[in-house]
Amino acid sequence: MKICDLAQFYSPLGGGVKRYIGDKQRHLEKEAGWEHVLIIPSYRDAVTSDPVTRLYEVKSPRLIGSRSYRILMDRKKILEIIQNERPDLIEVGDPYRTAWIGLEAARSINVPVIAFYHSDFPRAFGRTIERFLGRTIERLISRWIDGYVVRLYNQMDATVVATRRLCDALTFCGIKRVINIPLGTDISTFRPKPSRERIRNELGLEADQRLMLFVGRIAREKGIRQLVETLDHLPTRLKACHLLLIGDGELGEWVRRQADRRPNLTWLPYSESSSRLAEMYSAADLFIHPGKWETFGIVSLEAQACGCRVIGIAGGGLEESLAGESPLILARAATGPAIAEAIVRALDLGETDIERKQRAARMVEHFSIETTFVRLTALYRHLIAGVSADTFKVPTHKAHGVQDPALQT
Repeated sequence: MKICDLAQFYSPLGGGVKRYIGDKQRHLEKEAGWEHVLIIPSYRDAVTSDPVTRLYEVKSPRLIGSRSYRILMDRKKILEIIQNERPDLIEVGDPYRTAWIGLEAARSINVPVIAFYHSDFPRAFGRTIERFLGRTIERLISRWIDGYVVRLYNQMDATVVATRRLCDALTFCGIKRVINIPLGTDISTFRPKPSRERIRNELGLEADQRLMLFVGRIAREKGIRQLVETLDHLPTRLKACHLLLIGDGELGEWVRRQADRRPNLTWLPYSESSSRLAEMYSAADLFIHPGKWETFGIVSLEAQACGCRVIGIAGGGLEESLAGESPLILARAATGPAIAEAIVRALDLGETDIERKQRAARMVEHFSIETTFVRLTALYRHLIAGVSADTFKVPTHKAHGVQDPALQT
């Protein structure tokens, strides 16, 4: 069976979609009978292959103001690739032009097409409109956005979401055939490492300094400015806390300037090495995710799988990835003072090595990436067989045979 991913949000500078695609490729390599076609925006036209995936880079213009993303615009090229490859199923990962091209391509070769809801763009766009134009205008525009989303996704054979919250929200809007498949992480790579002392020495930290970490795109929508501002709102007794940012993006130059003038801030470029990231997660006291519009938060799972406590934003989308955390600590708002308050609460609690190991064990039990793709490939097979998603039942067993209570009714 051949699957084609149309990945508008795939960025060479990292991000959740790139991680999701990479995890999927590794799963398909281990499971016989699958071929994978990946179409991404790029600075060039190129085709490369490995044993499972054929990668098509389509020359695309850069999204204005972004270092991370380009826009897949070449409809003719995309349709030509899909006509030549003739996949058994197409998966789209955005609600924009590429999704409509994916629908057109699927109809032209009579195969199912599904959407993975990677970006909660109606919520993010609505809040931006409210901020600049007011609540009344936001309500009017949100009504149109909801209608657009329903028109688009109801033409898909299935829409996959990673959380029950999104499943309920899309179903409430009127979207049909919504399938909840929680994401997971590679627990063989992201696990506790004995790296604490070495990483702290690399960063020049004292033994008693607390290390806070963020990994992801250095972009406005990730709340990076607010996260850096947090350092100004920590109490005097925690001023020695050090913040490490790892990633690249539109705010990279701004972060570099901030790091030059702040002795308690370090910025490292995006790392391709998952093993290196696992060492960083294992060395950190806290992982801070200041984003307000997350659909799940794979980095949250990675950090927890390495034993690190995660702080998110209330209503920001990380709640289900933090299921089982006790106490669950969320900042009441995505502002410097609110995040600082949450950091103080978390650090004042303290934490033992046993508690960190228990957190990592919870990820192994409930958030294995193998479980995610066992479920997703089951959906692929179901649809390729010509059966409606209305009759699909998400497998409730996990890849290693443990029942997942989160999926029980």
